[in-house]
Amino acid sequence: MTARHTHTCPVAATLNVIGDHWTMLILREAFYGACKFSEIQRNTGIARNLLSARLTHLVGEGVLEKTSGSRPLYHLTKRGRALRPVLVAMTQWGNDHLYGAGNEPVALLDAVSGEKLAPAVYQTTSGQPVRPEDIRARPGPGASDATRRRLERAKQC
Repeated sequence: MTARHTHTCPVAATLNVIGDHWTMLILREAFYGACKFSEIQRNTGIARNLLSARLTHLVGEGVLEKTSGSRPLYHLTKRGRALRPVLVAMTQWGNDHLYGAGNEPVALLDAVSGEKLAPAVYQTTSGQPVRPEDIRARPGPGASDATRRRLERAKQC
């Protein structure tokens, strides 16, 4: 479905799974609790043939599971639920940068307390806070030589 990348990159690999806007809207619906084909189609406006292809892709990638029956249901798998921070970040970014304070179309709240979510906080493995602008990408243990060269060149900018 999506073009496969030939270099080692977690962003590219993730985009191979979830990288088109229809797929993200399908995932949004799954996070909101929609599980029926007709419900997802109605809420996204996607054409039926595209929805069918995207759902098949997400099931094949292990992001959704499909129940059997005359009217199958689609549910997030553990792998799919692990994408929640991606959707939360996109929602917060859209609320902040596209709609602005007081105009947020979707409020993200803690299910227990009802409090609004704060922006994500990043920290080191030892618990030290890190500002987003202080995060750097460096080659990991699975990096290819091309990735190592690319990240080394990027350090110079």
